[in-house]
Amino acid sequence: MGTRRILLIVEGKVAEPRILGNETHGLLSFIDADEYEIFPFSCSIYELYEDYRDGLYDDLVSYLASEKGLRLPDGASTSKTAFSAVYLFFDYDPQYQKYSDEGIMDILSTFTDETDMGKVYLSYPMVEAFYHFTTLPDPGFMERKVKLSGLKGSTYKKDVNTSTCIRKNRITPEELATIIYSHYEKAMALAGQPDTCIDYEKLLDVQIASKNTDDTIFVLSTMPLIVIDYNHDIAMDAIDKYRIKS
Repeated sequence: MGTRRILLIVEGKVAEPRILGNETHGLLSFIDADEYEIFPFSCSIYELYEDYRDGLYDDLVSYLASEKGLRLPDGASTSKTAFSAVYLFFDYDPQYQKYSDEGIMDILSTFTDETDMGKVYLSYPMVEAFYHFTTLPDPGFMERKVKLSGLKGSTYKKDVNTSTCIRKNRITPEELATIIYSHYEKAMALAGQPDTCIDYEKLLDVQIASKNTDDTIFVLSTMPLIVIDYNHDIAMDAIDKYRIKS
């Protein structure tokens, strides 16, 4: 087997890398890979997609290497084979000026395969959703929504920072497992799936319907779901071992 080298494209330089962590803590501690490259795009998914779609590149890695300064690993013969898997972590951000329902649906249908074009994980409404818990476990999390009016400026970020029970720089294994499970459980419930495989397009449909019906978004980060998608059985065993159940 060749080197398992993973590229993780993130929106911001601080929040997403802190959540992902590395091989000893954070989400990446659940993933067994040889090398990780975290690449901050420093702009929204809508800008990335517009630039990439309108460019002259066959794959996302080629675009990032040519236009955004991504350095390919030593020994990589082509950009297409530089990484064994590519993941994207971005905000849903429905208040962004370039947002449209059709646009985000197109983005999600384009980035569905980590071994091809890359697989995108959205935070609804944004990355702070990862921390939106008042207790762990939080009985109110399953129904938690945010009004679109609460996304103006840094309002939502401030609200989460004020109410969260999580110490961002000192998350214990028990807390992390509970956070992952809570987002997974909510994603499964929203998508209406009793199975183990999450339908991300159906999940997006639910969020768009909620936005268009009553101007609300279900608070949910799909970032944690990478550990379950990557190796479901091993991840669920670890989560069940550590998560806080009462």
